[in-house]
Amino acid sequence: PFHSSAVVLLIPTWVFLMDVPLLQKNGRGFSFSQDVMVLLLIDGTLFHLQSVTAYALMGKISPVTFSVASTAKHALSIWLSIIIFSNEITSLSAVGTVLVIIGVLLYNKARQYERETLRGLVMQSSTEDSEPLIPQDLKTCEK
Repeated sequence: PFHSSAVVLLIPTWVFLMDVPLLQKNGRGFSFSQDVMVLLLIDGTLFHLQSVTAYALMGKISPVTFSVASTAKHALSIWLSIIIFSNEITSLSAVGTVLVIIGVLLYNKARQYERETLRGLVMQSSTEDSEPLIPQDLKTCEK
């Protein structure tokens, strides 16, 4: 339901960006072809699947991890467009990609350090002679 209402709200923007008014001024009429409708249907379906996947992933990973992965995905899509469509490489896109790669590497390193630190703390606390949180003998609790 939400996606169909979003499509209705985005149609005026789509018409404006597709230069439909300019086509009318040139005398060429605009008609929805079957190809345009199929492409819009595929686009809507893929967007819906991406939204469902993102929602499912948010329950399994932290929001920061999701954000880092999303940023890496955006950088990858920029470089794929450069490779596939022979887009011009600007110094800004190169610097941005390097920053994304460094950020992802630093984030992964920090996560690894955090895991090792927590693992070390757990191992240290389990080897010490400490009182268990749950008593071994339930009869002592009943008294």
